[in-house]
Amino acid sequence: MGTKRGFSAWLLLTVSLSMFGLSLPRSNPADAEEVVNVIHYGGQFGEALRKALFDPAEARLHIRIHDVSRTDMAKIKAMVQSGKVEWDIANVNTLEVWRGVKEGVWEPIDYSIVDRSVVGSSKEYEYGIPFVALAVGLVYSTKTYPSPDKAPQSWADFWDVKRFPGGRTLENRARYVLEFALMADGVPAGKLYPMDVDRAFKKLDQIKPSITTWSQPPAGPAQLIADGEVVMGDMPNNEWAEAARQGVPIGWQWNQALLTTNAWTVLKGTPHKQAVMQVLREITKPDLEAKLAELTYMGPINPKAVPLVPSKVLPYVPTTPDHLKKQAVFDHEWMGAHEAELIEKWTAWVPKK
Repeated sequence: MGTKRGFSAWLLLTVSLSMFGLSLPRSNPADAEEVVNVIHYGGQFGEALRKALFDPAEARLHIRIHDVSRTDMAKIKAMVQSGKVEWDIANVNTLEVWRGVKEGVWEPIDYSIVDRSVVGSSKEYEYGIPFVALAVGLVYSTKTYPSPDKAPQSWADFWDVKRFPGGRTLENRARYVLEFALMADGVPAGKLYPMDVDRAFKKLDQIKPSITTWSQPPAGPAQLIADGEVVMGDMPNNEWAEAARQGVPIGWQWNQALLTTNAWTVLKGTPHKQAVMQVLREITKPDLEAKLAELTYMGPINPKAVPLVPSKVLPYVPTTPDHLKKQAVFDHEWMGAHEAELIEKWTAWVPKK
């Protein structure tokens, strides 16, 4: 009877409160979930972010991470300018960190919450956290060059059509390709910037007749090599790894590959700043970044994550110590400041015979 009376009293109180638009307090306020909204590039990468980073972080923090795609800098800028910020965290190519700083769209990262060491040897950004790396490098047909020792070893070899005959492909954009041209012309990997643009285009004039296809998704170098249309090209390491796993006869050179990164940024005016920084602290932890590498073949930036990557994945990951020594590093700030004029010059150059 006492139990029934207690339940009846509770029910009466609940009904009375609801009549006035009120409710009983939660039994445990700590169980309340705050929501952090994340925008990213989507696709398989977005699925990997969810599995490797967001799901574990939600479980550890009791903060719900609502993720959507696709990253759009114009929308980010519009949100911040209007004061109606719907996204809290953005996954951006790291050159967008620099651009966003100029446009005033990012909150500074609170490194009293986020561990500074997660950026490793990469440049530390006040307004962004580099968290994942990929390398864009030289790929070649292993049918044409079955021996790695006799395959093209450098961008100079890519340009050497006498020693290495056959059609080539390069991605149809200035970014990365200009750097390859400079390395082919003898510029050391550590001295690509500030870029000698005229020198790069002059070198590209030499290889242009051998470029049978200026590739762009979805007809990428892997498909062109598989079809026998070209014998070498350029592509990101994660795409090479996936193509090789699927049996495409494709080889890779870490030498003179160009290392580039993605970063986490925080939209200026986010109403969830404290929760956002907690999420960033969690999703840059080594075990989570190592899982992301396992799923994507992209390299973790947190140096403590690399030893946690499965050994079968490490040969494809750009941020191992051995691979880092062989690569050039893409200068996001320089390219962010000059890319618009380079795109204009590139667009005029490509159709010329």
